Amino acid sequence: MLDDYRAVVQAVNSGTKSHVYPGSPRILAQLLRPQDFLIVNEKHPEDVHTLRGVMRGSSVAVHERDAYELWLAMLPPRTPRGVVLIDPPYEQTDERARITATLAAAHRKWAHGVTVIWYPLKDRAAHWRWREQMRKLGIPKFLRVEHWVYDGDQPGIYSGAGLYIVNPPYAFTQTLLPLLEALRVALAPVGHKSEIITDWLSD
Repeated sequence: MLDDYRAVVQAVNSGTKSHVYPGSPRILAQLLRPQDFLIVNEKHPEDVHTLRGVMRGSSVAVHERDAYELWLAMLPPRTPRGVVLIDPPYEQTDERARITATLAAAHRKWAHGVTVIWYPLKDRAAHWRWREQMRKLGIPKFLRVEHWVYDGDQPGIYSGAGLYIVNPPYAFTQTLLPLLEALRVALAPVGHKSEIITDWLSD
């Protein structure tokens, strides 16, 4: 189940041990089929410079814009099918509010598109409140997936990661649970029973 992922990580490393992690833009770029195209965005000038260097020689378009403005500007895409991946650093206090508002506007422009939103898990109460805000958007086919690595909140560190997925493909949902369970077992710290949460916000 992880062969494609392993191949992407191995492609940026040499030898039998992996020392470098490719990051989401590089992962996506290496998974492209000949008919696919990729647009990536980075707001910080230094990181944009690095990203352009990594993508040099490829067909990937690199933008330096506000991500939420670009998200709406690119919809609907010129192809019938597509995926939008949102994975901000969550350094701003209003990050979740901006995601919620932009997702609502984006769904009005591109209701059948697939949108994936990554987020770190720290405070369970805060994530519960955000979940309810996302549920109130009333988006059909809206899946939440969370992997809580620790039994309880761990002050100062991430407790896991989650995804909000609008219109997840059927084949993806069928393979998701076995993969998540394998990851839960493999990544559970000693003394902790990791938890996987999946639910449909549209129910």
